[in-house]
Amino acid sequence: MDASQQKELLLCALKHFDIDVLEANSQCILLHNNYAISLADTDTPHYQLLQAGRPGESFSDVVKLCTFIKIHLDLNEEVGVKNSSAGKQ
Repeated sequence: MDASQQKELLLCALKHFDIDVLEANSQCILLHNNYAISLADTDTPHYQLLQAGRPGESFSDVVKLCTFIKIHLDLNEEVGVKNSSAGKQ
């Protein structure tokens, strides 16, 4: 699978999981919370998850990648909501 097919597959999966894409180019997809996904130009799908520019998990399965991202984005959102209301009384 070439990089353009990997990218299209990933973009469809991200949309299915309701994960917003900020920007997409041929080698990288930028998401919220400083997440990015680097696409490898290999015969088999390979996705490198980056957070704040640092390499994180590596995935060959787009569903597992999107599930991982969705869980972490939801957790970050939940913590943010709790922290924003923590000082209010």
